[in-house]
Amino acid sequence: MLNRLVGMLSGNKEEAAAPSREAPAAAAAPAKPAAAKKAPSVMRREAMLGRDQRVAGYTFMLRRAADEQHDETLPDVKRLYDETLLGNLQRMDIARLLGQRLAFVPLAPASLNHPLIESWPAAGTVWLLNLDARTAIDAALLARVEELKSRGFSFAVQADAVMRPECHALLQLADHVLMDVSSEDIPAITSQIAAVSKVAANKRFVATGVQTLEAFHMCHKLQMALFMGPFITRRENLGTPAMGPSRAKVLDLMNRVRTGAEQPELAAQFRHDPALSVRLLRYVNSPGMGLMNKIGGIEQALMVMGQDKLYRWLTLILFTGGQAQELDSAVLENALVRGRVAEQLAGRALFAKARDEIFVAGLFSLLDVVMHMPMEAILKQISLPAEITEAIVSQRGPYAPYLALAIACEQDDQSSIEALAKQIGRDVADINGVHMDALLWAQELSADV
Repeated sequence: MLNRLVGMLSGNKEEAAAPSREAPAAAAAPAKPAAAKKAPSVMRREAMLGRDQRVAGYTFMLRRAADEQHDETLPDVKRLYDETLLGNLQRMDIARLLGQRLAFVPLAPASLNHPLIESWPAAGTVWLLNLDARTAIDAALLARVEELKSRGFSFAVQADAVMRPECHALLQLADHVLMDVSSEDIPAITSQIAAVSKVAANKRFVATGVQTLEAFHMCHKLQMALFMGPFITRRENLGTPAMGPSRAKVLDLMNRVRTGAEQPELAAQFRHDPALSVRLLRYVNSPGMGLMNKIGGIEQALMVMGQDKLYRWLTLILFTGGQAQELDSAVLENALVRGRVAEQLAGRALFAKARDEIFVAGLFSLLDVVMHMPMEAILKQISLPAEITEAIVSQRGPYAPYLALAIACEQDDQSSIEALAKQIGRDVADINGVHMDALLWAQELSADV
């Protein structure tokens, strides 16, 4: 049975579908250690925003195969799930992320004694305890939580799971309390907040299942600290096309770059927009560009950037070039991750120019969200290669599988990941590393845009 569970968690359909075979107990025993070394499942991330509407952290989960069916309350399943999750995050070198972001990692309480926990980086790690009615909240568990807290770890619990009297001692030790707000039932939510606060004061509430921007504002007024849900990239109120002058200028510059405008012409356009010129110079002189000497002129900055880098930078500016909108920063970071994952997955399979265009396709795939315009209306105002438009609008063409795979990293469908990875000739095991690299890269770049 354990081998079959490994197959389901690792996406190995042959093992998952294989019928169980009777085997002597002695022969079965050594199979358990080997099981945990199977190819890793692809990780799924979900962003958490802080009260400033910027990305404050991520929660990481194993992606489930579409045909996966098993009882997640069984001890063997819990242990295997947690081992696979911890192993994947360790291989992704999650410590690189924790300096800037929180990482909420779901675990069964019994897994707090797993050997990997002993060497796990404490700063930024939040163990999200998966509790059910059968979880024993005993002295040993409470002592282990206290010990790990003394080492710098934080803990989170689900509000619904800790309101039983026997869980109150654990609730008092928790730092974060997750609360599902998808119902948007304000009286019920406020009542639950009050019930938790009566048992344990000064907890940081995390709103989960936030569906809309209105729901975010509701939870914000209720003084919740963190927010997660589809509201971040939800396509809401995409009405009559309207574009501010700053974004119109950026689109005009992008069209000029695409049609081969010379540097003096581009420089003249920048000089007509002082704010954009300042942003260009600030970006060129940022530490990420690695220049030895500061640049003070627009033409020199354009020369250093080159056409391809300039085009990519202008694409980023579209996310922040108009009147400041709510969630722009969070959507930009998500778009950067999406574009970078797609670009890196292309690897050496495509030429550098094609990889650049795949990155732009990843960014543009969320531009309708930040500009509050239908994608078709945006694409009518800019000259893009047909391959980019095809990938975004109709999910066809040579760039489509790379973009689709990058988007799949945000969703919960292991079977799509496997099919797309096979289509582009990449191992499923490569994707986690590419994903983590993209998260770190996006953090650094979004600070310089």
